[in-house]
Amino acid sequence: LTALPKMMLFVVCLLCLALVGRVAAYSGVDVSQRTYSSNFNCMVNNGYNFAIIRVYQSNGHPDPNAAASINDAWAGGMSYVDGYIFPCYSCGNPAQQMDDAINNLAYNNIKHVKRGELQANGTSPTVGVSYGMIWLDVEGTQYWSSNAQSNIDFLQGMVDQGNRRGVTMGIYSSNSQWSPIMGNTAQFSNLPLWYPHYDNNPSFNDWYSFGGWSRPNIKQYAGDVGFCSAGVDLNYY
Repeated sequence: LTALPKMMLFVVCLLCLALVGRVAAYSGVDVSQRTYSSNFNCMVNNGYNFAIIRVYQSNGHPDPNAAASINDAWAGGMSYVDGYIFPCYSCGNPAQQMDDAINNLAYNNIKHVKRGELQANGTSPTVGVSYGMIWLDVEGTQYWSSNAQSNIDFLQGMVDQGNRRGVTMGIYSSNSQWSPIMGNTAQFSNLPLWYPHYDNNPSFNDWYSFGGWSRPNIKQYAGDVGFCSAGVDLNYY
């Protein structure tokens, strides 16, 4: 090859990589209030294709809106739907909290199915409506013990029970929250990480390692946004 074709090939390769990056990027929302199929459908029409629904509240009870919002996320056209737990440390019994979250969804015919096993609309004849993961929200020092090891033990109890129940889990936290609450432990770095940084930039360009994680899986880049007549946070992966 001559020098010119080589340069052209290099440029084409860069363009291909850029296109692959765009194809591989996904936009989504997370919600902590009742959200309807019309809201989700509007989001889908604006390029958002995954939703993460709160399924357990910091008051120590399953979210009463979780099942309905998960159903409506699928009905609105979302491609992936997960749930998240806001643990209640002061309530104790982390295993029971995990059970309560899972059982509440199961009672409403919503069961865990790994993403690769989902049909396009998130349902199957034998499972019904589903969720792909449960994320464990670690934030707010006021919600946790002042002792990092006690917090680690609590979170491990929740993870252990999730493993026994066969659900796929991840951690939601940031360095500013993980360090004071969990002492920057790397004990949970085998789990996927969803981190918040409100820079309105849907990319991982701001990422730096903490808690043993070398890379993130999802970024929450904007919080408390009014979007499609719903209150949401905006996410990217």
